[in-house]
Amino acid sequence: MSEQDRALSRLREMRSLVADVEGVDLRPLDRAIERLEQKATTIAVFGAFSAGKSSLLNALLGRPLLAVSPQPTTAAITSIHPGGGRGTSVRITAKSRDELWQDVRALLDALSLSASDLEDAIRVASGLSPAKFPIHLRRHIRFLKVLAEGYPDMGTRIGEQWEASLEELRDFSADEKRAAYVSQVDVWADSPLGKRGFIFVDTPGVDSIHRRHTNVAFHYMREADAIVFVMYYTHAFSQADREFLLQLSGVQDVAGTNKLFSVVNAVDLAESREELDAVLERVKQDERRLGVREPRVYPVSAQLALAARALAADPHDEVALEIARARLGRSDFEPTAEAIAHLERRAGLAALEADLVDYCTREADRLALDLVERTRQALVRDVEAALEKVTLAITNDEAARDGQRSEMARARGLVDEAATSVEARAVPPLQRELHELLFHAGERVRFAYRDMFREAFHPGRFRLGNPQDKLREAAREFAEAIGRRLEIELRTFALRAEQLAVKAAAQEAARLVEEWPVHAVPIRDPDVSLDLDAADEAVAFDDRVLHPHFRHFRSAKQFFEEGGQTAMMDAAMPAVMEQVKRKLDESGGRLAKRAEVALVESLRAFYRDLAASLDALSAHLDEPVDPAERDRLAAILASLRSAEGMSA
Repeated sequence: MSEQDRALSRLREMRSLVADVEGVDLRPLDRAIERLEQKATTIAVFGAFSAGKSSLLNALLGRPLLAVSPQPTTAAITSIHPGGGRGTSVRITAKSRDELWQDVRALLDALSLSASDLEDAIRVASGLSPAKFPIHLRRHIRFLKVLAEGYPDMGTRIGEQWEASLEELRDFSADEKRAAYVSQVDVWADSPLGKRGFIFVDTPGVDSIHRRHTNVAFHYMREADAIVFVMYYTHAFSQADREFLLQLSGVQDVAGTNKLFSVVNAVDLAESREELDAVLERVKQDERRLGVREPRVYPVSAQLALAARALAADPHDEVALEIARARLGRSDFEPTAEAIAHLERRAGLAALEADLVDYCTREADRLALDLVERTRQALVRDVEAALEKVTLAITNDEAARDGQRSEMARARGLVDEAATSVEARAVPPLQRELHELLFHAGERVRFAYRDMFREAFHPGRFRLGNPQDKLREAAREFAEAIGRRLEIELRTFALRAEQLAVKAAAQEAARLVEEWPVHAVPIRDPDVSLDLDAADEAVAFDDRVLHPHFRHFRSAKQFFEEGGQTAMMDAAMPAVMEQVKRKLDESGGRLAKRAEVALVESLRAFYRDLAASLDALSAHLDEPVDPAERDRLAAILASLRSAEGMSA
């Protein structure tokens, strides 16, 4: 029996023990049981378009389930679920009208265009000419035109779901005009990892043009059990890669985890072992600079791995044999058992797979045991309170009863005083910590300012075209980069604000525990319910802040070789950072206020519940109680305590 099975068995035992104990809240226990019963492990796969995410997933699944190299404008979220021995099935979900409008409106804004609704946007898109827009915006045009071309066929399917075969899915994915309308694809298929309960999620590329995909990525950063990040050997680390890892490192830092597995794909392209080692070391160094404390980096050839597994299943698979020969550069390769084993070792997938399974198993065991122990401790408190309540009711000594009522009155006074002063006492420390977090967020942007500036104002941009047009284009790109960086900082700030509010509420409860005189009413940590999703708020940074400083550009030679770039960068920095601070104060201030309000509201609800429990206990003291109930509760409590230490 696995650790998770033992944990589930123990939770069920606890459930049967306390099922009829008055005052025990069974909902957290039932949620814990349901969570362990599901036994699902979610692996989110990220990477830029064309990095090889689908190829890697196909290799991990052991067969070519997913279409390789989807068009970057049409990527959907694809989830591969365990088939459960029922074969392969597919469900396609089209984008809702709201999802389409979100995508379209954001792209129109970036192009400085407008439309009144989706149909008007389709009309506008039909007349667009990519040549009239800067190169970095042409992907936006491509998506809008593809959407317009597909509307006659797909307009009636907006928001619908339908079943499909794998062949139909591949055909659909290859037709960009239809695929642009897809939001989600769910595939149920048998695979070795699927039998372990693994669910793989193929996410949109980290360089997606759709802001909605950024929100999707943030969700899976937080919720996935493990993250596989794929880079292509010949162009590992793009700006989008760095932004993704920067956000992920913030999420991991807040959560205190490291669930990142980085894959450098297509390593069979390396000219030598020395070259490969240098690339892998550079990736590790870059990840450390971005905040990934202990990088795990795996050299993999997804195509070789898939070919090896296909040939192991069928040595006469001509497609797999052709891939193997092409990737190896050996037309004489023959699929003998020894050659296939060598091919699999060279592909490098086994090390990633083994470490991924080991990590997820160990992490799932740890979480299961932690869940059991937290649940057990909460049940012990509840049963202790029930036993204390029964003991109080059995007491016949009137003086003792008066003493009990006096203690309850004192407890009620503590609650009333805490409820009256909660805002003045709990909010200022939280405000100070949140203010400091925003200050450090601004300092991190200041630290990255020069790199972002140089990436936007680079020599290649000014080789052709009107310099003033190129300056404005660079300014827009710089402003977009600053905006994305601010969004990253605000998402991380939201996580930390949530963490601090929960901590502040727990401290308030702990302060009350120190003086609490009534054991029959236990004190648990308040339930702080926060809705601090910063991802729903785009940060629009105004590129015009740079325009007055274009005077530092006289020619490309002067700008890049004679100090013009540095002069513009230094001159613009105060105005840029002033706007950064204002944006952080505005958006961060809203998030901070929501955290403060949530903290106060949760504490007030916590105090109301305590007051109600005290009132109920006071009424209960005069009710007749069977003394045998005390013995029963004592036995249940002893049984719960006997499990102490099982999480060690």
